[in-house]
Amino acid sequence: MQIKRLASSEILEGYDAVCALYPHIPSLSHWRAWEYAAYRHYRLSGRILDLGCGDGRYFRLIWPAAEEVVGVDMDSDVAELGRESGVYREVHIAPAHRIPEPDNSFDAVFANCSLEHMDCLDDVLAEIYRCLKPGGTLLCSVVTDRFVQWSLLPNLVGMAGYEKAADSLQKDFLDYHHLANPLPVNEWKMSFERAGLVAEEHIPILPKYNSGIFLLMDSLWHVKQTGGGEMGDVIFPFLSANANFPAAFRKVLSGLLEMESDWQNCCGAVFFVRKPR
Repeated sequence: MQIKRLASSEILEGYDAVCALYPHIPSLSHWRAWEYAAYRHYRLSGRILDLGCGDGRYFRLIWPAAEEVVGVDMDSDVAELGRESGVYREVHIAPAHRIPEPDNSFDAVFANCSLEHMDCLDDVLAEIYRCLKPGGTLLCSVVTDRFVQWSLLPNLVGMAGYEKAADSLQKDFLDYHHLANPLPVNEWKMSFERAGLVAEEHIPILPKYNSGIFLLMDSLWHVKQTGGGEMGDVIFPFLSANANFPAAFRKVLSGLLEMESDWQNCCGAVFFVRKPR
């Protein structure tokens, strides 16, 4: 499996693109910037399945020319937003291991940050194999085991001696993201292979310093408030009141990129996977 490294300029260009969608949610624009930069190395064509499609906005940003696209999402409200977006020819409300489509019916499957949340991973990958035409491709982003190991806020609280609070923060963080499969890169590769798929390329995303800041921001955003809601409900209006924030945060991202020395040990990964002919 070939490993590619992104250039800092690609990631900053990715940020410039995605911050139009998430200008005042720094953890989301940070993560999506890396994904966007990785996806630009590939092309999707023909009939495409978007697995865990959401509202379609991010898909349209990455693949503006895609036309024959079918979405799948388990959440009926989210699926309705996907239908209303105009991105998809059809959106199925279904679990990812039971896709109501014929065998060998898609040229490509796109799964953006969805596979790590799926409880029946082997069944999902087998379903992807079934739906793909021979020679078809799966392009996906996932989290690795570092996403859990480098969870900075619970680690810092634990180091301060508040172990019970640290455990609670970590549990809430993992429950929010429903991380069923935060797998090491090699285990992701083996999971694809068990389904008969071949991982041809892998792009690591968010190495150590980027991961630390991303995970700290994301953890803080989702800390529960005692009165209900989460800290993001307070942080978002604070940041959105400042028109300079998106450009200023870009400088933070640029500085983090200058700090990185090991670009392969990361909390996320983008895989380009193929069904053999």
